[in-house]
Amino acid sequence: MSEPLLSVVLPCRNQADHVARVLESYEAPLGGIEGGYELVVVPNACTDGTPDIAADLATKDSRILSLPLALGGWGRAVLAGLAAARGRFLCYTNSARTDPQHVASLFALLRSGGEAVAKVRREQRSAPLREIGSWLYNLEARLLFGVAVGDVNGTPKILSRALYERFALTSLDDLLDLELLAKARRVRVPILEMPVTGFKRHGGRSSTGLASAWRMYAGALRLRARMASGR
Repeated sequence: MSEPLLSVVLPCRNQADHVARVLESYEAPLGGIEGGYELVVVPNACTDGTPDIAADLATKDSRILSLPLALGGWGRAVLAGLAAARGRFLCYTNSARTDPQHVASLFALLRSGGEAVAKVRREQRSAPLREIGSWLYNLEARLLFGVAVGDVNGTPKILSRALYERFALTSLDDLLDLELLAKARRVRVPILEMPVTGFKRHGGRSSTGLASAWRMYAGALRLRARMASGR
């Protein structure tokens, strides 16, 4: 297969009951992209049959690459997928809760707006505590980094390969999204947001909780210090 125009990185963990259906659902919205697409599936720290299912689908469809990792971590999985991706434009997103049509719509928005980082902004989540937690994290991002967006962790996110290489992302955990936006803000690359009304999980349960939220709040402070030192 020749190099595709768009690579979509899909980290996944213990999604054996729905991962095949999710991957197949990208064909309709992305199949018409001139230049083609690929799906880079990254099963990470899985304890079920997710890696085997992804590997089997990859043998049947040249647009699917399976890249299993023994270790977990959102940033680790995303960065591994982006490193293996071959597209001129790179997307990463949460495989369990993304509508594939949002990827297609966001890609169209990016291509109409010039060099930028494009992302989704979730408008409703039907979970008051998570709404409050997200608001606090977004406020922290604005105060520490000047990142004025409505949903730091909202995915999909899409950017050009050139920008990805320029940003040199390093976060192996949930801070990857904030690092991306902070580095875009630092060099004055526009951040385009596409609003969507909430999301529905394809399956499984969210791993986000109070402990992970506190780690992100504290991690943002460490990220600021790291970036201030030029790392």
